[in-house]
Amino acid sequence: MIRNYFKTAWRNLWKNKVFSLINVLGLSLGMAACLLILQYVNFELSYDQFNKNAASIYRVINDRYQNSKLIQHGTITYSAVGKAMKDDYPEVLNNARMVPMGEQIITYKEKKIPKEQALAVDNSFLSMFSYPMIAGDQKAALKDANTVVISETLARKIFNVHGNDFDPYVGQMIKVSQDTFPSKVVGIIKDVPENSLLQFDMLVSYQTVIHTYNYKQADYDFTDSDFWHFIQLKPSVDYKAFDAKLAAFSQRHFQGNKVSGSVEKFYLQPLLNAHLYSDTEYELGKTGSYMVVWGLLIIALFIIGIAWINYINLATARSVERAMEVGVSKVTGATQGQLIRQFLTESLIINIIALGVAMIMVALAQSFFNGLVQHQLSLSYLFQKGFGGYVISAGLIIVVLTGVFVSGFYPAFVLSSFKPILVLKGKYSSSKKGIILRKSLVIGQFAITVVLITGSFVVYKQIKFMNGQKLGVNID
Repeated sequence: MIRNYFKTAWRNLWKNKVFSLINVLGLSLGMAACLLILQYVNFELSYDQFNKNAASIYRVINDRYQNSKLIQHGTITYSAVGKAMKDDYPEVLNNARMVPMGEQIITYKEKKIPKEQALAVDNSFLSMFSYPMIAGDQKAALKDANTVVISETLARKIFNVHGNDFDPYVGQMIKVSQDTFPSKVVGIIKDVPENSLLQFDMLVSYQTVIHTYNYKQADYDFTDSDFWHFIQLKPSVDYKAFDAKLAAFSQRHFQGNKVSGSVEKFYLQPLLNAHLYSDTEYELGKTGSYMVVWGLLIIALFIIGIAWINYINLATARSVERAMEVGVSKVTGATQGQLIRQFLTESLIINIIALGVAMIMVALAQSFFNGLVQHQLSLSYLFQKGFGGYVISAGLIIVVLTGVFVSGFYPAFVLSSFKPILVLKGKYSSSKKGIILRKSLVIGQFAITVVLITGSFVVYKQIKFMNGQKLGVNID
């Protein structure tokens, strides 16, 4: 019976090629747009999910007050804060300090490699974060001054590595920008993922900042605040409960405003929230907006909804043509349930074909879309591990099944409900309820389209206005 449903459905679709083509193209365009948007949404939601300890890593946020006025809400704070938290609270499993060093020029023999991003970090950084090392000893890599860990791509640039054996290059000496001293390459890590808040090509040992650069305040100080801190809590610790203890921490180390000249307040921000839910100053990496991400997700649902409504309208518009077919089927013994299954099978076939065509459209549009969003995305981002990946993967399955049901159920119900005697006598006519529903669907479809087009136009005009607005000063 199931094979017969598919055979009958396929014959009907093949017989009405123009109708089938319009339906497939309409659904394909909606699905392709939805898939492209979902790629970006999942990419944004996947930030730092690759870190094995992501759920227990937090960065320290420092609010600074003078005369009861908030003067700083930022990610920078004093060099002693992370270590002091680890010493004061058994809930803290690990801590890592860091100082961004910006773009550096790497010199190896006579070769110079410009514009490489460097980050000075504690040795604990490599055990807290998941940046896999492909050469060198991870546990001791950044313990000593004048040592660096470089990315795989940077190693290939410096040493002209062509294979995958990087071990011979561990121990080589390079120079960083204007440094008079050489730095020893003690490790090589895989390239930093694009969905990492922290972006770098090279890690410099934090001891280099303290001892070689003679920056004593970088070691343990509560007055100089140009340092970033991440801490790792034990798995069972509630970070909000831990936050409540930090008022006492501030009073103990800063004594109101006696030490730093400001009243210091601290709290933790989960690493997984840092990209989308941040409103702080002195960000280490690029941040996004959760409102934009969820807004795009809603737009994707609107687009696929328009495609489904279009299918329903087209299917019910052909109801007069299909009426005779239904009448004959019922006369020969077909039940309403069998007819519903047949029409749902047609919907399933069209949706599957449309999904395949949509995949091809996405592949063709991928490079243009990547240029638009400035990220190297692909369909693989729809199936990544982590919260975003699970949600999107489940969402795709739900979208296809919902598409089959939503777009196929109403036409199937309408077509299968025809009374054979009236149909065969040629007395079939649409009910008032059916006409009202179809009109409502058409109006709704156009309303959503108008809202999306208007919204796009407004955003475009706003961005154009901001980019072209005269600032009253020649910033060139």
